[in-house]
Amino acid sequence: MIAFIATGILGSFAFDADGKLLEHRLFPKKPEIISEKLAKARSGEIIPEEREMLESLRKKGVKEIVWDKKEDVKGFTCITKKDNLGEETLKSSFRKLAMDLKWVFSQSELNELLSKVNIESTKKELKKEKRDVIVMRVIAVIDELDKDLNVFSELLREWYGLHFPEMDRAISSHEKYVGMVSDYGRREEIKEKNLSGLAAKSSGMELSETDISEIQRFSNALRNLYDEKKKMTRYLEDIANASMPNTSAVAGPVLAARLLNLAGGLERMSKMTSSTIQLLGAEKALFRHLRGEGKAPKYGILFGHQLIQNAPKEKKGKVARLVASKISLAARVDMFSDRDDGEKMKSELERSVKDACSR
Repeated sequence: MIAFIATGILGSFAFDADGKLLEHRLFPKKPEIISEKLAKARSGEIIPEEREMLESLRKKGVKEIVWDKKEDVKGFTCITKKDNLGEETLKSSFRKLAMDLKWVFSQSELNELLSKVNIESTKKELKKEKRDVIVMRVIAVIDELDKDLNVFSELLREWYGLHFPEMDRAISSHEKYVGMVSDYGRREEIKEKNLSGLAAKSSGMELSETDISEIQRFSNALRNLYDEKKKMTRYLEDIANASMPNTSAVAGPVLAARLLNLAGGLERMSKMTSSTIQLLGAEKALFRHLRGEGKAPKYGILFGHQLIQNAPKEKKGKVARLVASKISLAARVDMFSDRDDGEKMKSELERSVKDACSR
């Protein structure tokens, strides 16, 4: 005799080849318990109700069972089929079974219980750790810090430029400029050789001690923000390397995080074509092109990848396709397996790009 095993919201059931109920074990009518048992059963774990039912089937002389669990069960020949008759039967007749077995006494009671179980299952799903979501939130914070730092640094240049306008042209780096103002304050106090000469001949206005003090206080706050950005970036690199090692190796952790954020998560990114990944961040340019208002973009934020940056101008589009293709593959590996082939994939990409650029 063969039995078809299935577990659903009512409990665990066994049917024969004709769909007749052979054995069953009902769950308690408590949404929290049902949700927990269903989660365990769907993960491949054999729950107590299933074990009890199998023991009864063994005593009835059942030798073969069909179900989706991978674990071997002593005393049975386990068969895995794509279409399990037991699951189909339970799915189509669970409402009738619930009434016949006196598990509920009305369809409205069953509907209410189904709703509560679904709510509990959703709560459990939301509580699951999703590292890609954390990566997305962190890169959003870093990018916002970047925007704010650029704005505030420009404002500091305009403000301090009243006192020492020549330094604005001499120092292009915002962070270094902020550091100089924070460390020295007045232009006369600056010790760096190339700047002290400019300071002595500066055409800037004289500022009071209060003015300089306020400028320095503001620059100190900006310096702290730059330090915070560095810390956040190191944290981002750690979690990106841990949660999506292959994509991080191929794209670099920060670029991988930006692509992930634009894609809307690792699962969505893993399902994207390489051409879609290539154009992430270039949506506006693409829509303009589709309206006949410009050329088709070759890349979006992927342009920041080192291999594309270093490629000859006429090869950048081809290199972008190669990079996007490898990132697409890496995202799928990260999503659907635990393999860390990042360094191997990175080396393969570098060889492909080298060959493409040498032709």
